Amino acid sequence: MAKGDVARHRAKQRDARPDQYRRSRDHQSVDAARREKSLNGDPAVNISVFEAARFELIYNSGGRVSARHFQDITLGAGLRWSALQSGKTPLPTSPILRINLKAEKGSSTLKRLFFFSACLAIALALILNWASGQQMFEGQLEIVHFKAPELPPPALINSPPPMNAAGPQAPQQPLQPGAGPGIPPPQPAPDSQPAPSFGSNGITWINSSPLTMKKLRGKVVLIDFWEYTCINCIRTLDTNKKWYARYRSDGFVIIGVHDPEFSIAFSVANARKAIERFKLTYPIVVDDDRVIWNEYHSDSWPNRFLIDANGYVRYHRSGEGGDSAFEHAIQQLLEQAHPGLKFTADAVPPPEDDFSPGCGIPTGEMYVGDWYGRGVLANPEGYHDGQTVNYKLPTTVDDGRVVLAGRWESVADGLVYRGKKGASGSELEMRYHARELYAVINVSRGHPERLYVTQDGQDLTKQDAGVDVQFDSQGHSYIEARAPRMYYVVSNPAFGSHTLALKPTAPGITIDSFTFGNNCQTDFSHL
Repeated sequence: MAKGDVARHRAKQRDARPDQYRRSRDHQSVDAARREKSLNGDPAVNISVFEAARFELIYNSGGRVSARHFQDITLGAGLRWSALQSGKTPLPTSPILRINLKAEKGSSTLKRLFFFSACLAIALALILNWASGQQMFEGQLEIVHFKAPELPPPALINSPPPMNAAGPQAPQQPLQPGAGPGIPPPQPAPDSQPAPSFGSNGITWINSSPLTMKKLRGKVVLIDFWEYTCINCIRTLDTNKKWYARYRSDGFVIIGVHDPEFSIAFSVANARKAIERFKLTYPIVVDDDRVIWNEYHSDSWPNRFLIDANGYVRYHRSGEGGDSAFEHAIQQLLEQAHPGLKFTADAVPPPEDDFSPGCGIPTGEMYVGDWYGRGVLANPEGYHDGQTVNYKLPTTVDDGRVVLAGRWESVADGLVYRGKKGASGSELEMRYHARELYAVINVSRGHPERLYVTQDGQDLTKQDAGVDVQFDSQGHSYIEARAPRMYYVVSNPAFGSHTLALKPTAPGITIDSFTFGNNCQTDFSHL
């Protein structure tokens, strides 16, 4: 039969049996999805045709028909179907399951009923499996599915920026932090690019030769955006190190992407010293031009993305917390990548809520400088960027606010003491409520300088002092600021409200910010 005759013959058969060939608009859209790859790049949906009946299992998320990995399962009586791999690839958030059953010519009522019941049972199992996975990650991780951006190659552009250089330009509109339910906001990000005055090292790899997502195919990868002065990030480092040691041999990789917040963090040398101090051995890329940051549309520190062995981002978390759910997700993706690999249920510690009201809700981060309009200075003299002002100390200070006495200069990130060496009467005073207090401090030209510390008008005791506090021969508590970093200032035995004063001894000491910890945020390495 000629080709044209075959086409005419099939058309006559279709006209003779219109019900068998009739398609709804929904089916037409699914047909199109079969012919083309879905938006996430997976193979087109496979619809099986059976001897007795035909059904279609379709799931739709956000109005987009998506395809996943399918497998044939024997139901009995010669019937087969294509189903999602239960337990291998979780369904996306809020899927809509739909089963369409059509009887073929000559099929019996018994076979149709049997097949319909089997389909309903399978659909119910899929929904329950999806729901159990959702419950595990609900409120902890964002379930996503997009191709991981390729990591850019190294590109040495200029030398590191000078200390206390102008910071990144302010965004047109403040970025919103991405904290989940019940989670305090992570440190919000400034604009996605440094100011033109900044030199940039572009992409600098530490602890590793340059990596690419292509090279990492087959690995489960955690991309962790962090910054070495960020306490929210520092509190996650112990967990990162534990995961890297536990799962590295199974094909797990962590890539710490260091993106600067304050001016001091644009220096690769400063970042490298911090990496050594924190004893981080996994690959880290210093992204001081925020190339990788922009690719992931990151807007906070810390910000973590978990990538499967096929190169797709599957889970995301902005801010601290969710460690138990993250570890379950790591195990899940490793088991998918290596079918013979199985982890025991007790390998993951139970979830903990370090942000519950019972832990205490501390004062929010305090930006000492006029940081994109978020500065906490309460002196009536206010900020005068680039100028030195002789401030008069007010009689009171409110919680979450800073007041000054003496000569201080406003810079992009903080306030620089400009008084004479050894002069008395100059100080920075602030009020807060928390258990632990941390301060980001810089020193002019790297010269070590003392910064005396009092709490509620008294020297700190050894029971109240942070690990960076020392005591002179008269028992006065102080910090010796040597390097531009975050310092551990106060570690009280209990949560409470206090007034803290920092008294500089030499010009050039810069105070950038204060951050805090509650009763449940003390169990981490204070390095």
